[in-house]
Amino acid sequence: MKSIWVFHLNTGACNGCDIEIVDVLTPYHDIERLGVKLVSTPRHAHALLVTGPLTRQAYYAAKKAYESMPKKPRIVIAVGTCACSGGIFYNSYPIRREYERLSLEYPRKGGTSEFLPVDLYIPGCPPRPEEILFGIALLRGIAQKKVHPERYSPEELVLPRTQLLAWVELILRRRVRYELGYFDGYKLLSRFMELVEMSEEPEELKKLVEREKELTDDSRLRYGLEKLYEFYLEVLEEYRRILAMKKKEIVVI
Repeated sequence: MKSIWVFHLNTGACNGCDIEIVDVLTPYHDIERLGVKLVSTPRHAHALLVTGPLTRQAYYAAKKAYESMPKKPRIVIAVGTCACSGGIFYNSYPIRREYERLSLEYPRKGGTSEFLPVDLYIPGCPPRPEEILFGIALLRGIAQKKVHPERYSPEELVLPRTQLLAWVELILRRRVRYELGYFDGYKLLSRFMELVEMSEEPEELKKLVEREKELTDDSRLRYGLEKLYEFYLEVLEEYRRILAMKKKEIVVI
């Protein structure tokens, strides 16, 4: 492909990334020399340049814009941290998320990948014009990047304990707020994660949770501890399932 026609779509950005895109179009950076042209309708676009987290209001318009593009090549480029993963807004109410989607790579939700297959991620808050230029160059094949198949051993797939606990806490934050609300829920979750760090096995954690329940007079907090323990077991089971699935995908050297 010698040139790419691009349609810019803002799905809820603060305009920081949009300003950088405008900067890329100026004579100083001159992205058109790479064969990139900004078009006014998705019907003429090869690529969709998305900025911002995916808001509930923007979802349907964004979906319609994507479906209006020609079927080939239909390239999707996520520009900025918000478009890549939801950014600082990932956990807020206006952001649309697919709750059933769970993975080790993308624990945060709210980015473009919630509803579109993303071909290129350009992270940054906001990304510099040079980074956007390099991303487009990679997409066009101007800057050749050596890409090799990723190969893992089963041991390398296991997350370090600190990283695993951070992943678990991120998932539990969303669940606990529906049970106890933001203030009490997050405060209780902080205490629960301290108990998790003190334990090595789920059975040991169960004993610590029971002891903590005996020390509190608030029935809501006792209920919250029970639910957190249940959620914790569910997340661990999901982690084991994902791990087993990924071990089957290992490329043998």
